[in-house]
Amino acid sequence: MARRLFFVPAVKRDVAELRDEMAQHLTRVLRVEAGQLFEISDNENLYLAEVEVARKSLVSFRVKQRLEPRPAPYPVTLYASLFKFDHFEWMIEKATELGVGVIQPIVSERSEHGLEKAAPKRTERWRRIALEASQQCRRMRMPEIRDVLDWEDAIATNEGSKIWLDERPGGLPLLSVMQAEKPDSVTLLLGPEGGWAEREAEQIAAAGWIPASLGPLVLRAETAALAALALVQASGSGVRESRS
Repeated sequence: MARRLFFVPAVKRDVAELRDEMAQHLTRVLRVEAGQLFEISDNENLYLAEVEVARKSLVSFRVKQRLEPRPAPYPVTLYASLFKFDHFEWMIEKATELGVGVIQPIVSERSEHGLEKAAPKRTERWRRIALEASQQCRRMRMPEIRDVLDWEDAIATNEGSKIWLDERPGGLPLLSVMQAEKPDSVTLLLGPEGGWAEREAEQIAAAGWIPASLGPLVLRAETAALAALALVQASGSGVRESRS
């Protein structure tokens, strides 16, 4: 059985500590005790560590050895238009499990009114969700959850090969786009519930994004995000293998 993995703020002189709420979760919920072995990550390196102290306000680890890094997921950045927060949070959790590298919330025309102003108060919660999901799926590095970005800056990005999920009929399937482009990394642009406004679609195309389809059915925003990430990860892994 695989050992549990926990993220720690830092490893200094072979010691790492978790305090307060995180320590309480480990001791009260997970029943962590002194002498147990776990994997820990400082979001850069992976270690095998033994619990030295397990109190409700402090869990202290002593590094036993540095472990070999696990293969990193194919690099994908998700530019996601804001939608209902309960659905958005579920998307963050599952996107983390699917190996997303960065989640960049953005504001688009059909984003629900008021979400833009409320989003900054949710960012830390979103990062906590990504942390917990990363521990659950045993990622070595957590995804980056960025602050909300405005529309003009979002579509002007030059991160990776830019692919936008276009629900209009006639577009090339996402898998075909990936096979044709064979990119080293991808940035996916995801619309809100209700899809892109026509003006936005024109701006996206003018900014050099490649349109891609997920098929003829109308998907919820969070479903589209996860379907796209799964396809890109599978295709991107194939690109890596062909180049190795």
